[in-house]
Amino acid sequence: MKKQQLKKTIMGIDIGGTKIACALVSSGKLASPVYTARTPRGEKILSVVSKFYEQFSRKYLISGVGISTAGMVSDHGRIVGSTGNIPGWQGTKVKEILQKKYRLPVVVENDANAAAYAEYQIGSARGANPLLMITLGTGVGGGVVVNGRLVRGAHFAGGEIGHIKLSYTKQRRCTCGRYDCLEAYASGNGLLALIKHYFPDKYKKISTRDLFRLARLKNKSSIFAIRAVEDWHFYIALGICNLFQVFDPEKIVLSGGLSEEVNINYLVKETGKLLLPALSKSVRIEKSRLGNNAGLLGAALLASQSL
Repeated sequence: MKKQQLKKTIMGIDIGGTKIACALVSSGKLASPVYTARTPRGEKILSVVSKFYEQFSRKYLISGVGISTAGMVSDHGRIVGSTGNIPGWQGTKVKEILQKKYRLPVVVENDANAAAYAEYQIGSARGANPLLMITLGTGVGGGVVVNGRLVRGAHFAGGEIGHIKLSYTKQRRCTCGRYDCLEAYASGNGLLALIKHYFPDKYKKISTRDLFRLARLKNKSSIFAIRAVEDWHFYIALGICNLFQVFDPEKIVLSGGLSEEVNINYLVKETGKLLLPALSKSVRIEKSRLGNNAGLLGAALLASQSL
């Protein structure tokens, strides 16, 4: 069977803590359905990548591979700082292994960075300079694009905004082992910690979904849920304020599972209150248009530039 050749056909892959998503991307658009698989431990992830490659390469001529992954990624495509959600992943020389195996250009990028780049190129913040993207979910991450380039940093930690400090009271422990990071307050677990703090006996087993549902009722039984959601918005605003004073972004994009629950107008208002008066009317926040595909699309876009 003759293989199909699309213009710069890239295999885009997004490696998360629970699943791996993969699709073909051409000219910044999905050129195939998005297929998923469970995320195994450590280097077994590369076996899943290989299965996807074999599946697509039977029908298509693949020009390159773009991978977005949780964790800190070096310039050489090695996982130098992993997330606890993917045990055994740290230290894996992803780019070196896959390039040697397939003899194709391979680009490996942090997932939030890749998503930010996709938003800059084809999403909600096309051409915004600077662009700040914040991911809200189980954890809090982010990416920064300045003059069209990702801010990776000297130690590959650019955009690790979930671990900026909001306090020094040692009040809330973060997944990184330290205290009072933005992630400890603005993540899903951070939100649940707020409601449990206000009413520990009643809300021991509540989920984020149920908490937001309860807050929307706006009655006497939901007073603590409403307060928790309002305070959650405040902590997000506080994080944005700190970042705004550093990067002065033209636009801020929110992504991740919890971003759908954000009241943008309220968040803009709260952020404006915290900023310098001269900046209070300059806050522009939007939700992602690319959704869960932003990471693999961004990785594919970065890979296409290497061709």
